[in-house]
Amino acid sequence: MAELPVLTERLVVRRFEAGDTAAFAAYRSDPEVARYQSWEHPVSEVDAARSVAAFAAADEGAPGWFQYAVALRAGGDLIGDVAVCLHNNRMQAELGFTFARAHQGRGYATEAARCVLDRVFGTGVRRVSAECDARNTASVRLLERLGFGLEGCRRGHTWIKGEWTDDLLFGLLAEDRAHAAERPDRQEIFACRPNLWVSDLTAALRFYADLLGFRVGWRWSDARSCFLDADEPTEPGTALVARDQVQIILTRTAGSHTTRLHLDVHTAAQVDRLCREWRERGADIAEPPFVRPWGMYEMRLQDPDGNVLRVSSPPAR
Repeated sequence: MAELPVLTERLVVRRFEAGDTAAFAAYRSDPEVARYQSWEHPVSEVDAARSVAAFAAADEGAPGWFQYAVALRAGGDLIGDVAVCLHNNRMQAELGFTFARAHQGRGYATEAARCVLDRVFGTGVRRVSAECDARNTASVRLLERLGFGLEGCRRGHTWIKGEWTDDLLFGLLAEDRAHAAERPDRQEIFACRPNLWVSDLTAALRFYADLLGFRVGWRWSDARSCFLDADEPTEPGTALVARDQVQIILTRTAGSHTTRLHLDVHTAAQVDRLCREWRERGADIAEPPFVRPWGMYEMRLQDPDGNVLRVSSPPAR
């Protein structure tokens, strides 16, 4: 195994150093960061220094917990840590992670954890497990992005900070990682279909379908489907055409319009999960998910310029 530190695109994954004490104490003392964790906050500088010294002296390849410090390549500031507990048999491990709130939601935890998992699986470990409080949706999403599968829920299992909590159990096998890129069920957004404005939809369909060999996926019209614009086009105003991996939405329109992007996901559950995630990050969901008249489960939101994103999947069965 290569020596630490390891550089990723934006991060440095390294051993802890004495200079990390203040930053470590700061993010571990944040009530929101500590909410679903086992330690009590605030964490004093004395306790933080003791922990950092122990982390710095630990043997990365020995059974037990090893804590990786995660810092920004630009500036070198400590922003979090990723922990791995190696089983005595050296074939199993457990994963944990903690990141400063100011650096959450930017993909840093995913980037760092993937780096650590590469090191762990590179030693011959076959399985890595993880668990989290069932209310900790951010950690659930992170584990899913890393390829972990939900294996169970222990209801009312842990008494912590004055309450009983449900624990979600996750697992990741070495062979799962090897094939993750080939598995579409691990994806969420997998396609974007641009709108192409046309003056005569019938003529456009004749060209794309009859001359270019595109198939017509659907055409729709329903008063309830109007969104943001009272004069949004009606039948025969919009249609989807597709060939091979290319999809285009043809829309008859006049005058100036903002762009509408269609983001496709595989399942209604994924639409709901994206809706929760984006709401938590402060996005204004203009229309929450529901089954539209043409049969797709869809939510809609706008970017700061007024462009409309329509996120949809087949409805739940």
